[in-house]
Amino acid sequence: MSYRELKKRVKALLLKGDVKGLSALAEEYPRAISVLISLSYDKESMLTWRAIEAIGPLVKEVTDKSAGAGRIIVQRLLWSITEESGGIGWSAIEMLGEVVRHCPDSYDDLIPIIIGFFDEEIFREGVLYALCRISERKPVPLDVAAGLLKRALIDKDPKVRGRALLTLQCLKRIMQVEVPGVVRELIHDNSKVTVYCAGDLIERTVRELAEPLIAS
Repeated sequence: MSYRELKKRVKALLLKGDVKGLSALAEEYPRAISVLISLSYDKESMLTWRAIEAIGPLVKEVTDKSAGAGRIIVQRLLWSITEESGGIGWSAIEMLGEVVRHCPDSYDDLIPIIIGFFDEEIFREGVLYALCRISERKPVPLDVAAGLLKRALIDKDPKVRGRALLTLQCLKRIMQVEVPGVVRELIHDNSKVTVYCAGDLIERTVRELAEPLIAS
């Protein structure tokens, strides 16, 4: 099958939400994983977020059949972040978060690796997203998460501040995490951000994302 046809089939399966179909396709054509990763670069596209969310259950399907095959996909995602890959795995951190979310016992060793990428400016949003998604299935180190959030809430990038507020909302629902005082200052932040939340791409101001935390 040509790469073009494979990409077309992956897109169709993503749009249908057919994870088992994706798993079967990847088993027959391993390049389907590369296609899936290649569709995850534009974070203002719903297809990207479908690809990000699909990787978790896909890796679970693969891991259930072969732990080694699952690890190969994880290593491919990690490699995509390195300079040696010749590019930047823009959504690899989010994808790794989905892998841990769906296979928490098999891949919990990835949690500190994901956290470690917070110091890389381009991956901060991804780390925060991953922490939220993982925490819904497996506890994350609360002291570490709280420290990252404090830094993210004063980040120069409004997208990072917005994602930090969403992650804080997430952790507050699940764990006993305190709302930092800086959140009250963000009630005056009218920077607009587009974020993926609960299955939708939404445009909000940082202020609007801070308000639920102040009201609670």
